[in-house]
Amino acid sequence: MKKILSIIFLVLLFTNCKENKKADSDKDLGDNLKTESVKDSSNKSVEKNKEEGIKNNNTVGNDWTFYKISESSISGTPKKTESEVINQFKNIKIEIDDKSVKIGDLCSFEYYKSNKTPIKYYESSKTAKLYESIFLKNGLKLGNSLIVYQSLYPEKACEIPWDELLVVDNTLVIVFDDYLVFFKTGNNVDKNDCFSKAKITSLPITNSIIDGNNVWNELDCDIANLKTRDYLRLPDVNEVKVFIIGNFNFDDFTYTLVTLKNNKVITKKDIGFAKQGDEPNTVSEFTEFEVSKDYVFSLNTKTKKGGEFKTIKLEKFKIDNDGSIVVVK
Repeated sequence: MKKILSIIFLVLLFTNCKENKKADSDKDLGDNLKTESVKDSSNKSVEKNKEEGIKNNNTVGNDWTFYKISESSISGTPKKTESEVINQFKNIKIEIDDKSVKIGDLCSFEYYKSNKTPIKYYESSKTAKLYESIFLKNGLKLGNSLIVYQSLYPEKACEIPWDELLVVDNTLVIVFDDYLVFFKTGNNVDKNDCFSKAKITSLPITNSIIDGNNVWNELDCDIANLKTRDYLRLPDVNEVKVFIIGNFNFDDFTYTLVTLKNNKVITKKDIGFAKQGDEPNTVSEFTEFEVSKDYVFSLNTKTKKGGEFKTIKLEKFKIDNDGSIVVVK
């Protein structure tokens, strides 16, 4: 009988210990949950970023290749030349999948992707407007939202300039040495787009600039069916690309102004040419042009009278936002 009571006592003791252990375990579990809650609260931004990375994992494109650099530096204080910047990035390919960014053989990171307004990203309306104008000069619309790729884990981020990638108007953008560097996806790169490859010549454009050899870009394409390799690209007018195409043939020459909007020719006008005289290798009449700082074209036509060239016609015009010519009085 004592043996039976002893066994019952042991069972009750074991059950009681088990319940106490369970209570302690539940308490520990509760404490752990509270602790994890605190951890989750402290890591709220990381978890939020992770959710954004998962939620926004449909990327604009997978493979991005070098496209070009900005026509000029942002503040005018670069340390490298344009050719040095181009050579540094021209062979780099960026791959973006639904989880990670891979920058060639340089680095990679697991990302989160967010959409931000220009003012929120640049932290002021003034800076946002500045960059909006820079993007427009390079043929891109900043719009109301841009995509930002950043490392999900800051301690695993790539080094500058790869720590943050922007996508603006279907173009991936980084900032390097005061330049914007542009990458396009395979589907967005136009192999025949010679427009973007021509360096923009700042205003004013004088006769000394026109007669110089280092301002004319030799590109293997044609614009407006003018088959020549010599291009002078002027700053864009809003969304209008402006070219002066030179056709040089010994003493015979022609300068043709071409404006394009959405890659369609709007204006095609000869603004500089020479007419051959009655005798070989002579000129009877010619037109020369200059472009002022205010983007006013001045055409001066001269003809030979009494052994001297005298002005017979003056013409001034500007280019409107549609790419058409507007006469200036």
